[in-house]
Amino acid sequence: MAIYPEITDRAVVITGAAAGIGEAAAVAFYQQGAHVFLFDIDRKRIESIAAKLGDRAYPIAVDITNPDAVASAFEAVDRVGHGLDVFINCAGGYQKLLTVEMMDLEEWDRTISLNLRAPFLCCQAAIPRLKKSKAGRIINVTSISGRTVHAASSPAYGAAKAGVTQLTRFLAYELGPFGITANSIAPLTTLTPRVAALRSTEDLGRIAAQVPLGRIATVDDHVSAMLYLASDGAAFVTGVALDTNGGRVMM
Repeated sequence: MAIYPEITDRAVVITGAAAGIGEAAAVAFYQQGAHVFLFDIDRKRIESIAAKLGDRAYPIAVDITNPDAVASAFEAVDRVGHGLDVFINCAGGYQKLLTVEMMDLEEWDRTISLNLRAPFLCCQAAIPRLKKSKAGRIINVTSISGRTVHAASSPAYGAAKAGVTQLTRFLAYELGPFGITANSIAPLTTLTPRVAALRSTEDLGRIAAQVPLGRIATVDDHVSAMLYLASDGAAFVTGVALDTNGGRVMM
């Protein structure tokens, strides 16, 4: 993984930091020398991760679908005193794989709340803090499901992730005058412990066979993109939807 000395001492907030891509991002940015704030509803897990990382890691338990909780979480970041330079939205997911016809309103609302409302709330809270940074960055994690349609995903999840891509463009447009960039990355199915537990070897092989680069994604594939987008080398990159999918979808 590339090294970016300029990230040292920058303050980074990562949602969904208890597992998967979010956890990997927290570890990677910490290793680059950043102050890392781990946002997640799973207090025990993020406290364990932060304890293993060290004194520049700060676990903050928060339900990011709750506006008051989001406000309190960012106030906790303020109290640490390092400001905010990079906001990364990794939290997301869905509970039920249903068609549009079969989807109940509760599942639709729950999925939209976590995957679209929550990024909006967090970005909105991050903006005044990022305006004080000399290298403000927003990086939203969307999904291949928000870029194309395939059977093994939720319509609500795909619609929400597509919405985040467009939200990111609005952020780029509105925040450019303040020197803040806003970009998104769109992963495909990634070999996290959760995916490995849920998918058979045959299923993983089928997914890999659909990727021109011939393999399933790892968390490092996405985290490497995040580090680049947070670096000074990406200072003139904004409004981009970066498809970290090995060529599975080309747009």
